[in-house]
Amino acid sequence: MSFILGFSFIVVLSIFTVLLMLVSRSLPQEAALMSIPFLILGDAILVSLWCFGLNEIVETQKLFKLGIAGAFCAASMGRAIYFLLFKIDKVVT
Repeated sequence: MSFILGFSFIVVLSIFTVLLMLVSRSLPQEAALMSIPFLILGDAILVSLWCFGLNEIVETQKLFKLGIAGAFCAASMGRAIYFLLFKIDKVVT
């Protein structure tokens, strides 16, 4: 149960990623990399809130942290694929 609770953090990461992608579309092309510091800072804030907020109801800390790590791996892979497919097209053309 602790692993599923940690891995459910992917829902929060997905919503944050979509919001950040919407913001990055409104930025000019020269400032496209400006969204990366916001991504790192937002991830750090969200994971600390998630980890400390759910710390009381988690049974096994190790599985909970493993679930959070799995959520980060899946979200990072999704982000990388998105930027590879859709952002490279803008740079090349």
